[in-house]
Amino acid sequence: MPKEDQKMSQWAIFSAFFPRLLLFALICFLAAYDNAAAEPEKRVALVIGNSAYQHVSSLPNPSNDAEDISRSLERIGFQVTRGQDLDYNGMRIALRDFAEVAANADVALVYFAGHGIEIENTNYLIPVSATLKSDRDVEFEAIRLDAIVGSISDTAGLKIVLVDACRNNPFVAQMARASSTRSIGRGLAAVEPGGVIVGYAARGGTLAQDGDGRNSPYAKAILEHIEQPGLELGKMFRRVRDRVFELTDGFQEPFIYGSLPGEDIYLVPKSEPVAMQLPSNQVSNAPISDAAPTKTEDVIAAAMKTNTMRGWDLIRQKYRSVPVSEPEVLKRMTEITPDWAKERGLLLALEDTLIPGRERKKQLQDNLNDAGFDVGASDGALGPKSRTGIKELQAAHGLEQTGYADPAVLTILGMGTLQQGEDSFISNPFAVRQNAEDLDLLGESEEITRILKCLGLRQSIYGKFRGNLYVVMVYSGNLFGARNEAQKCGVDLASITSAEENAFIVRMMANDPSFFSVGYDSKTNVSYKAGPYFGFRKDPKEDNAVIGWRWYSGEPVKYTNWLPSKPNRTHGNGNKAYAQFQYEARGRRDLSNVVPTKWFDGSGGYVRSVVLEGSLQ
Repeated sequence: MPKEDQKMSQWAIFSAFFPRLLLFALICFLAAYDNAAAEPEKRVALVIGNSAYQHVSSLPNPSNDAEDISRSLERIGFQVTRGQDLDYNGMRIALRDFAEVAANADVALVYFAGHGIEIENTNYLIPVSATLKSDRDVEFEAIRLDAIVGSISDTAGLKIVLVDACRNNPFVAQMARASSTRSIGRGLAAVEPGGVIVGYAARGGTLAQDGDGRNSPYAKAILEHIEQPGLELGKMFRRVRDRVFELTDGFQEPFIYGSLPGEDIYLVPKSEPVAMQLPSNQVSNAPISDAAPTKTEDVIAAAMKTNTMRGWDLIRQKYRSVPVSEPEVLKRMTEITPDWAKERGLLLALEDTLIPGRERKKQLQDNLNDAGFDVGASDGALGPKSRTGIKELQAAHGLEQTGYADPAVLTILGMGTLQQGEDSFISNPFAVRQNAEDLDLLGESEEITRILKCLGLRQSIYGKFRGNLYVVMVYSGNLFGARNEAQKCGVDLASITSAEENAFIVRMMANDPSFFSVGYDSKTNVSYKAGPYFGFRKDPKEDNAVIGWRWYSGEPVKYTNWLPSKPNRTHGNGNKAYAQFQYEARGRRDLSNVVPTKWFDGSGGYVRSVVLEGSLQ
């Protein structure tokens, strides 16, 4: 073939295949581009919880806060590095290593829970090893907040530092001042972070509470909102602020320093609801409310957050497919019993609240035997053999081996936690801040949810007895103020008209010392334990000590339960015009485990707690 013809043939072949080659190259390029674009963003977090301080009293919550925040961040795609009870070197090394990890991250977040201090307008976060005998020691024993902000300042993406360290600081009281002009502030000072969002648990110069539950108010509020799909970051911080303000009755207000960019930022994108599927052999006939969550995970999350006996029972009744036997869920159920209750020997009292009466205890023994934990004859007496059986069950499920029946034990045995029948229940053995939104999510009745929401987030226990709602609530104020607030919510101070009703209210409040005050009257040589006030009051026009009492509700007085020799003072000369639960004993006595069941004629000025009652139609 002539060379010219050979060249023409080669060109024809090339011309024919070139468009295909070009198309193939374009497809490869676009595929590579799509793969690069589809790469998930890199999210990294450093979470530090310092609880076990070596030279001052420990903080109860930072370790819990760090653990729970870590898990929450991991669920929304963060690679989490967690530090627990870090000393000075531990904190310094953790920050150094995290700075390297965060350098090319799309989102870098640091969360610290523990003690912090402000000196001369400079903020420091305190390691567990610090002694801080002098204000000048802080430079050598604590970590500047500036260093933490600086550790992620080079990150190109979103940078967030959350500081739950504005607590009342015991180091301040013991600290000698090297200079009389050097200032030691209250809380932490305001900052100008420059490119980094810095969130304080409490506004600069104010204090934060550590909280009386598992988490601090700030950590609790973050946990409630950080995993919410479609919640814009700026709005999330505002909701956290509002929630903490509610949880602390206005004492604490979180604050954000720095500014967010103009575009919306979502830690969790908005997702479409997915219907919850029930296995065919576990379909519940109970109606599910319109407000019910649509995913099993949402149901469990709501129950874990609420973590009350009532909450878990609502799940058991309405959402039969929820795996309430999962180890993590059972572990969280054991946290219904706070550590202070375990330390004070209240486990037996809790057990009696959960399974009162011989028949319920026999049922517990029957169920233990059926589950393969031999406890002998079912006689309703929970002796050593029954205690051993309960411990073996707890060990088999990875729970703390207390030997006492708690909500987790009853759930494993299929006994639920409602102990007195459909029309009689107690929400929890210990007072909690009832979050009405969570109770609504779990399927609590509209009327109960409305009343609890109206009463606010004060610590309380609620229960239903013979068609009425009862709330035992920490109030700390004037009895008239408590009644005015209650009436606005459709309830009033309780009227106790029978021994059964009295026993139900006593069972509600029995385990929790937050409802009681304990004291000793040296004039009368009487130790006393005083509890909640209720709706029994004396007519101020009646001088007789015994007659002239009536119920606030207007019901006639057919039942009374006075202490011996009470009531013994009239309104005129003793200002004893109201009734409360009280116990009295001669001489100095330890009354920590005593439950007041009788009534005392109290003054009704400042009250620690009240019993409220309302009809449920």
